[in-house]
Amino acid sequence: MEKKKGIKLAILAVATIACLILAMTAPFEGLEVNGMRFLAVFIWWIVMMVLELVPTHISSLIACTLCLLFGIGDTSQVFGQFGSSTVLLLLGAFGLAAGLSNSGILKRIALLMVKCAPKNYVGQMIVFELANTIITPWVPAAAAKQAIMVPIANDVASQLGFKPHTRPYAGFFSIIIIASLIFGACFLTGNGSVAIALGFMPDGASWLDWAQNAIVYFIVSLVLFTVFFVVWHRPKVGDSEGGNPQAILDSCNKQLAEMGQLRGKELFALIVLILAIVGFVGGSSVGISSHAVALTAWLLLCVSGCFKPQDFSTRLMWPIIIMIGCILGMVTLLSATGVAAWIAQLCGPVIIPLAEQPLLLVLLLAVLMILLRFAMVSGTVMMALVSTMLASTAIHPFVYLFVVTVSSMSFLLYYQNPTVIGALGMTDGKVVQKDIYATGVAFIVINLIAIAVSVPYWQILGLFG
Repeated sequence: MEKKKGIKLAILAVATIACLILAMTAPFEGLEVNGMRFLAVFIWWIVMMVLELVPTHISSLIACTLCLLFGIGDTSQVFGQFGSSTVLLLLGAFGLAAGLSNSGILKRIALLMVKCAPKNYVGQMIVFELANTIITPWVPAAAAKQAIMVPIANDVASQLGFKPHTRPYAGFFSIIIIASLIFGACFLTGNGSVAIALGFMPDGASWLDWAQNAIVYFIVSLVLFTVFFVVWHRPKVGDSEGGNPQAILDSCNKQLAEMGQLRGKELFALIVLILAIVGFVGGSSVGISSHAVALTAWLLLCVSGCFKPQDFSTRLMWPIIIMIGCILGMVTLLSATGVAAWIAQLCGPVIIPLAEQPLLLVLLLAVLMILLRFAMVSGTVMMALVSTMLASTAIHPFVYLFVVTVSSMSFLLYYQNPTVIGALGMTDGKVVQKDIYATGVAFIVINLIAIAVSVPYWQILGLFG
């Protein structure tokens, strides 16, 4: 570990010296002095994110501070985006999610759905997938969703008599992974990675616009994963050992009894959730922005006590909020210094022909991101590079940022996705990486299919210009 860190520090030292030399070099054709300085900082920032010697939000904060220190931009350009609609939307969404989770309403919804489902694998699997799909748009933190659903999955699989490490047992766990990651990415407030993607969209996006753009991908992946779960994870001889399906009902009733009747804070949280859904879906038609809806819903939960004072420091995902504010600042400077136009001109001979072949472009991006995850290159790094190279094209940023976001979630190998590692830890060893290997393969295939099918729809929406 120390040797690996030493190598990274050596690479950083070389990169830092190279960037300092670049910053002091006479401007390239098409750039001014400020542009050269920003180009040096931008390259250094990318190297820092790749090396991961410090968390991404820290390296982003350092990069923005360097821009301020070297006079590349003023305070309003570098840090002014912390008051943008994107940051405010994320702040409200994270607060709303924490308040709903605290209230218990999301767990109640899941338990009621599992309770009413047929007491067999297919019935429970489909309803469990539906429960995860209903919950996932409102909780950006995958770990929070998994904390609610993993114990329920363990309970249902055990009561049906499935042995740990069998396909049906792993199937319930796989549903949680796919819903919290892939399905969540189809909603603005459904996954933390979407928040990062928003950082590279200067104009932002409304909740409804993001969901509308991702709807085909969502439907295709939902259908194909449902088929996969039914076929591949169907119980076989020897997978079960005398289960008691009736115990599922008993367990749900016991947990619901412990929660008591739907009233007080939990009832209030349900009302706020319904109002938030209405606001996110229809607010734009009456001039109410998504960030206003998210902030209002969060503050209502604050007033009701669902969101507690200590949650301000522990549940608002400040690292992501800081990172998004910094990324938006870097994106602003990318245009203001002329570096974006310079890079676009440099990459034009390669990018323009690809931009004229939408299907080839998005599939290349997806495959490249999947391959880069084997080398632990983060989706954030890829977003920074791709959004810079494609900024001058007519392609809407949603297309390439969404493709990179979902493709960066691959989990074929144990080390690739920290969220999956955390979820595996919640199963007490009853599900391990090899048990979900087939799901990892299915993700890669289904992701590419869903992206390909989405291309004609994105063309109809005019997202390719």
